[in-house]
Amino acid sequence: MAEFYGYRLQHRDTDGITLLQGDRLWQQYIVDAYAAIEQNRLKYLHLNKKKLRADLYQGLQDAIAVGDTSAAAIGQRIILPSSFTVGPRHMVQNYQDAMAICRWAGCPDAFITFTCNPQWLEIKRALLLGQQPQDRPDLVTRVFKIKLKELINDIHKNHILGRTIAGIYVVEFQNRGLSHAHLLILFTEDCKPHMVEDVDRMISAELPNLETNKLAHETVARCTMHGPCGAVFPNAPCMEEGKCKKQYPRKFQSEMVTDVNEYPIYRCRDTGHTVLVHGIELDNH
Repeated sequence: MAEFYGYRLQHRDTDGITLLQGDRLWQQYIVDAYAAIEQNRLKYLHLNKKKLRADLYQGLQDAIAVGDTSAAAIGQRIILPSSFTVGPRHMVQNYQDAMAICRWAGCPDAFITFTCNPQWLEIKRALLLGQQPQDRPDLVTRVFKIKLKELINDIHKNHILGRTIAGIYVVEFQNRGLSHAHLLILFTEDCKPHMVEDVDRMISAELPNLETNKLAHETVARCTMHGPCGAVFPNAPCMEEGKCKKQYPRKFQSEMVTDVNEYPIYRCRDTGHTVLVHGIELDNH
């Protein structure tokens, strides 16, 4: 069933594009299809307990673990194996796998967030006439998955941050429906960031040079600048009691330091680079 719906969700010029142009109805179709697939998988687990050897799960320890300490409350139970995605055993198994990696390799060295951008050219080029990114969740998630795999390849195969020995990541969905990934990276001993210079080499909180790195400059200016806020924009969402609750603007820093709560304050030098946001010039701080 999953393969059938996966086939139906693809864009083919020869088969017509009626489904893909359904807007909210198209999204409802996707939700109904997923519900049907999930119900089909659950029905298989219900009818094939002997094949899955579910009787091995129904022991005293399992009953105690779920709180069934009364014999009257224990009856026939359908056990979801770890192969059932997002089931309790699946989640516990993934958690134990992640802990096993950390026990073997040590604490993670880098925490990276990667968020889907609906303005990516790969998404905008594939939209049909009159469509917006929110009309095509299938397209948005597919492009996000491709870019996430490329990021992971850059980290673990191309070693853009240093040689790695392990990595863990999880994909979530924001309230707007956009995919969002959290990655934990573990480096080899010679590539671990021990010094301030190592952190400054990996992390930049500055505007890239427009002359030498135009694409990075445009991306940072469009996606990661905070503001304007403060006295020049007192109605900004981040303002509370006349101050920015995110503590902007920050002070210029020649190198990374930690504040009183041990949070890092990354290098933020006065390079003279500025960008125009809502008619106001913003710089590194």
